[in-house]
Amino acid sequence: MTHEEPRLFDLPEAPPIHPVVEDPFVSPAQIASIRRSFDKVGISDMTERQDVIHSSIARKITNIGEIYSREVRQVLSRIERWGRKTETLSGSAWDNREEETWIDKL
Repeated sequence: MTHEEPRLFDLPEAPPIHPVVEDPFVSPAQIASIRRSFDKVGISDMTERQDVIHSSIARKITNIGEIYSREVRQVLSRIERWGRKTETLSGSAWDNREEETWIDKL
């Protein structure tokens, strides 16, 4: 056996692995949109803002710039729901319902 022949465990070199494309972080415009949404629903406390963001993306972040661009929609919808939750409602649950029922349509 000569040195020119392939040996049993001589494998061809693997092709180079292309780097994985990572999600981009939020843009300044998206950050401004999140902040406007917080202001709109009246959430000004930073601890409460962090709670809303953590509950919508299910991971800890240290600042708003660590949110991925794809997560912004989740955060905005959670802010909207959180704001509705904190509104003071008067009357019964029936009076405060949002959708019309078949009774309302009669």
